[in-house]
Amino acid sequence: MYCNKKRTYCWLASNDPVPMTPKPSIHQQNVLLCVWWTTADIVHYELLPNRQTITAKIYSAQLERVSVALHQKQAALANRKGVVFHQDNARPHTAKITQETLARLQWEILPHPPYSPDLAPSDYHLFLALDNHMRNRQFRNREDLENELIQFFSYQTQDYYKNGIYQLVSRWEKIILAEGDYFSE
Repeated sequence: MYCNKKRTYCWLASNDPVPMTPKPSIHQQNVLLCVWWTTADIVHYELLPNRQTITAKIYSAQLERVSVALHQKQAALANRKGVVFHQDNARPHTAKITQETLARLQWEILPHPPYSPDLAPSDYHLFLALDNHMRNRQFRNREDLENELIQFFSYQTQDYYKNGIYQLVSRWEKIILAEGDYFSE
């Protein structure tokens, strides 16, 4: 969001006035961030045009750009087995055109069980930290927002990215041990 003001709870004495915080507009200006990262750093990211969403065609084109970015960084990011790729099972990710693109790229795809948002490292690690970083910040334009993203990504250490990806192992184990049952953190 261009305006990231958050409503928060606070404890007040019985005679303190209640701070007034307006609800955010449901029509705020926002952009969709698509990001691919490894245990080393950000490989590629894109801010989509205002109000654009992801389709299988857009996602497949993005995967092609990610592949090019990976080849450019291959010396630092090379995996002996090639690319091991994790994505959730959203419709654009499971569409035929996307599957054809992934087959052509010859990436090993990690399976993602349905209804398991806690398995997406971007959700539980990267976007959580980014949301905290952007809290209560306002951006005048897309350029200011992009500069802040670049600063956030470059500020993170390699250990930050590595820890986010490695958390996937313990989260995966929890799901396997639960044998399909619900569990809490």
